[in-house]
Amino acid sequence: MSEGWPSALKRWQGAGLVDAATAERIRAFESSQGGVERQGRLTLIAFSLGAVLLAAGILLFVAAHWDRMSPGGRFALVLALIAILHAGGAVASRSSTGLSATLHAVGTAAFGAGIYLAGQVFHMAEHWPAALMLWSLGAAVGVVLLRQWPQVVWLAVLVPAWLWGEWTAALPPHAVWRGLTPVAVGMFLLACAYLMARPAASTERWRRALAWLGAIGLIPAAVALAMSSDVDWTMFGAQYPAVTGAPRIVGWSVAIALPLGLAWYLRGRDAVWLLAALAWALVLMQVSPRSDAGELAMFALLALGAVGIVLWGLRDQQRLAINVGVLGFACSVLGFYFSSLYDKLGRALGLIGIGVLFIGGGWLLERARRRLIARLQSGRP
Repeated sequence: MSEGWPSALKRWQGAGLVDAATAERIRAFESSQGGVERQGRLTLIAFSLGAVLLAAGILLFVAAHWDRMSPGGRFALVLALIAILHAGGAVASRSSTGLSATLHAVGTAAFGAGIYLAGQVFHMAEHWPAALMLWSLGAAVGVVLLRQWPQVVWLAVLVPAWLWGEWTAALPPHAVWRGLTPVAVGMFLLACAYLMARPAASTERWRRALAWLGAIGLIPAAVALAMSSDVDWTMFGAQYPAVTGAPRIVGWSVAIALPLGLAWYLRGRDAVWLLAALAWALVLMQVSPRSDAGELAMFALLALGAVGIVLWGLRDQQRLAINVGVLGFACSVLGFYFSSLYDKLGRALGLIGIGVLFIGGGWLLERARRRLIARLQSGRP
């Protein structure tokens, strides 16, 4: 339970839901746990921060001494770093699974750095997406062998980055900007698939990590999707040609099939709900914010999408999805205010409006969010 359990227990006892003997047994049990959940969170924060600092320190050390080393010494150093980190993770697995996962995660990061450094040392042919592919394969091997959630997160980040890189490298230089629409759709659908990775009854940490990754990326992906229709490419003439033919078919196929396949693997038949997200994205792409009516329609669709995320959270019993949906709705309202109303009100009235919006709107949204969470916890549909 959270740290507020003593006050909740006192309230339950006062309402007659719990007798004195049961309340005393609950207090004894919680006291015997010694704050296990809090310690777990602190350990996770400490290990995460330590992993970032360790990786940064390794990169700085290598960069500081790189020019003084021979090619053979550079390659040996890269291999030694990778081997030491993964060997340390294997040894630490006997005493601390958290420390083991941290060292293996940093080892996967060092593996990616080693791929690029090896290419530099031996002057290999430049095709940077291939390095991302090899890095993704390394993360996939880590998932199979280690079964640790940091490796799943690495794989979930690297595979889309590799596909994006291959798409960019396959297009002519001036056509890259016209080819970002499939990327925006694919990233949005992938964020939705990540967010729905964790069923209500699941306790697997890798699913929880994927859900958090989707929650972090969903709102930026939706904004990028909305902005993808904000450019009038006809004004550039032949400078930015449209992507047609086989590249267009392949790009759209991967952008749609990969998230749908992943959602089917993660949730089975529930993956059909991702088709609703796809339909919403395709409608949003047709709305141009260059006119007042189009701008209003764009923000209305963004708010509607946020409401859809909230409804999905209620259906799937996911508090994280509800929080993301409420935050997305607030961002839609703020975006509409700054884009359409702030300049028309003037500086003073605009600032007053912002204050009222933050205080009043924030209070209303937080009240609605708490009611939705309470409804979720009570088990009501």
